[in-house]
Amino acid sequence: MRSTLGLVTAVVTASFIAAACGDEGGSTFGNGRDDGGGGSSGTFVPGEGEGDGGGSDDPDASATAGDIDTATMRIEPADAVLTVNAGQQVTQAYKVFGKVKGSSTEQDLTSRVVFYVPDNFLVGGFPANGASLFTSRIPATAADPPQRGGTLTVQAFASNSTGTIDVKTSLTVKLLSTLDSPAVNPALPANPGSKFTGAPVAGRKPVLVYPNNGTMLPPNLRRLDVQWRRGANENQLFEITFKSASAEIVYYSRCGGGTPTYLSGTCAFELDELGYGHLAESNRGAGPVKLRIRGTGDAGAAHGESDEFTIEFAENRVDGGLYYWTVTNPEAIMRFDFGAASGDPEAFVVKNQNQIPNTCPGCHALSRQGTKLVGSLGGQNDGRLFFINDISKPKTDPAWLTVNPGSANGSSNRIQFASFNPTGSEFVAVYGDDADFKKLYFHDGTTGLRQSAKTLTLDFKPNHPDWSPDGETIAVTRVDKTDTTTQKPKRTSIELLKRNGAGWNPPVSLIPQKQDHARYNPNFVPDSSFLYYSESICVGNWDSADCDADADPSAKTWAVKPVAGATPVLLANAAKGGVEDGSATNLGDTFPRSAPFKTKHRDGQLFWFTVASQRKVGVRNTAGAQHLWMYAVDPAKVLAGQDGSYTGFYLPFQDLRTSNHIGQWTEKIVGGTQPPPPPPPPPPPPPPPPPNIPK
Repeated sequence: MRSTLGLVTAVVTASFIAAACGDEGGSTFGNGRDDGGGGSSGTFVPGEGEGDGGGSDDPDASATAGDIDTATMRIEPADAVLTVNAGQQVTQAYKVFGKVKGSSTEQDLTSRVVFYVPDNFLVGGFPANGASLFTSRIPATAADPPQRGGTLTVQAFASNSTGTIDVKTSLTVKLLSTLDSPAVNPALPANPGSKFTGAPVAGRKPVLVYPNNGTMLPPNLRRLDVQWRRGANENQLFEITFKSASAEIVYYSRCGGGTPTYLSGTCAFELDELGYGHLAESNRGAGPVKLRIRGTGDAGAAHGESDEFTIEFAENRVDGGLYYWTVTNPEAIMRFDFGAASGDPEAFVVKNQNQIPNTCPGCHALSRQGTKLVGSLGGQNDGRLFFINDISKPKTDPAWLTVNPGSANGSSNRIQFASFNPTGSEFVAVYGDDADFKKLYFHDGTTGLRQSAKTLTLDFKPNHPDWSPDGETIAVTRVDKTDTTTQKPKRTSIELLKRNGAGWNPPVSLIPQKQDHARYNPNFVPDSSFLYYSESICVGNWDSADCDADADPSAKTWAVKPVAGATPVLLANAAKGGVEDGSATNLGDTFPRSAPFKTKHRDGQLFWFTVASQRKVGVRNTAGAQHLWMYAVDPAKVLAGQDGSYTGFYLPFQDLRTSNHIGQWTEKIVGGTQPPPPPPPPPPPPPPPPPNIPK
């Protein structure tokens, strides 16, 4: 670890640089779960009484007596930019100037104001008494949120006879952090940054592979690979730089990479917790971060420079539980708490364990609240039901399985795919591998059993039901080649059923059938405003295995409003491959599944979804055919008919030595083993403004 990481207690005062105001979308949240507007650090209180201001004890206060003309108030310095090394602090003294009503002379009003940071206070703040010295924040304990840069608002309050008045400006604190990567064998030379001098040489150019250019990352992802190809054998020392207005994070590294985790001859490392914290927290909602890699030898005679990628970090974290199916070691439904502080996936429903027979459990669905799970045993031409009404029960409880797939109820209530209503009181299911393949079944959310009086018989074979979060719509795949199994349907399109009182209107076409196309697997976003679906194309042979809605190579994700006649939107950015995919466009993105929450991002919102994809996981050594990838989506763009997606990132916690499928989301993991993050403390309260000074 480089010297800039040493925690120092001295306060370093930096001169400000006048600059245009940067983005004000810096972090207002820390390591705890977002609450829509609170913070996540202890109250920030530098030493009491530091700096000027706060009150009217100025001996010349009479010169500023009387009501202040609000329109003339200004803070100095305006729109300042400070830089601070990781582990250190930086300060900035402020003053307020303005005119008293009836006077044409600008005066120093600092003695009449108090200062406060109303947003992004984890970057820094003012003393509790509102004195005028800003101090950047460093963690007081290991449990505190990491140090960060960012843009914040400096607000000064004063009192007039008519009430409180204020004036604002921006302040950007840029965090500089220099670290050694985990890949430092052999040891790095002294002062490695000095080895990169002069203009880059084209023949020494490294190739940046991952993260994908243009991706949006959750700030709480916690684990991020940087992957690259060496570019020249002479490149033995590498500089990896993440740069934005809020931070400059630099790693020095050897190549690392290689087997067994990475492909032979490639370079990579995973960011450590400290570096990821500096990077993610400094750039939450703050716009693009530039990523570049330079490579040289230890002597530093010449260096190469990669192309520049950009990545972004969402303003708010992603929370929720993810249940996904893995096909080996053994076959199981895994679960992972995305919002947890740490931990690994848990094998939850496992083949040949805890009353589950020695047959594959999968095709699962979860209630939105995360309390219930339904699944199908054995896949196509089997589909025995297993159902858990109370996920919080221990697996050792004989009543853990409400419906055991080996029981008579398991056999008489077969399903292939299912979806819960918003409250979890019912789920809708299909089973098309018998003579009653046109049925849409409604199951009781407590017993798991079919409610025969509610069963709908349609005029087509339904598949892939998805019940909208608002409860008003069920989207289904329509299967027109009825001799195919529910797991691998062909000649597919998408239809909608709209609620009509206690029942449902007849289905209407949303995405019609099209020659040589398969359209299937609808899934609603959290506010039900649109849905995702998959589309595959098999020119001249739409009855082939490459268009059977299972793991189709050409599958891509589309979005469409749930209204007949709506125009679908290809999520083209999400469909883009990475560097290692080369020119390939058939990446096999199937089973889009939406995360349960919409989150605030700058002036809009973000949605998130996962797919099972056949794309390359950068230069990772993988054994499985499919892995889970995740994408951010701007819903406003989609609703305006535009591609609102970002390029994707692979979920780093999954086992890449197997295949992983169907990531089903819930609002939370119930009864899990991963530790929750600490709850976010409230932001510091603003100091009371000093009293008005009458003439």
